[in-house]
Amino acid sequence: MVTANRMKGIEKTDQVRIEELRKAKDRRPFSPFSIRMADGKELEVRHPDAVAWGSDRSRIVWYISPSDDWVTIDIALVTSLAGPAPSPSPSGDSPAADPGAEGNGD
Repeated sequence: MVTANRMKGIEKTDQVRIEELRKAKDRRPFSPFSIRMADGKELEVRHPDAVAWGSDRSRIVWYISPSDDWVTIDIALVTSLAGPAPSPSPSGDSPAADPGAEGNGD
């Protein structure tokens, strides 16, 4: 089963990896997103510092809820990430455009 997430550039087969979570956390400007768990729970991430992990090989993620409770998550139980669709930049360039690219080719 393949599930497409609403966050640009993230597609998964059966679970989310740390790298996909890092992309959502490091997006600039930051956009709130939700972590969907295998048991149906959704954890709302309103700030990039609300999620943390040790290394890229870590299976454990720590999450701080909006009520300041700490939750320990096994990354294997994360089924998807959901967030608002990225909006185009004022220049009309794609938000995923290469930050090193200059201008529009004119």
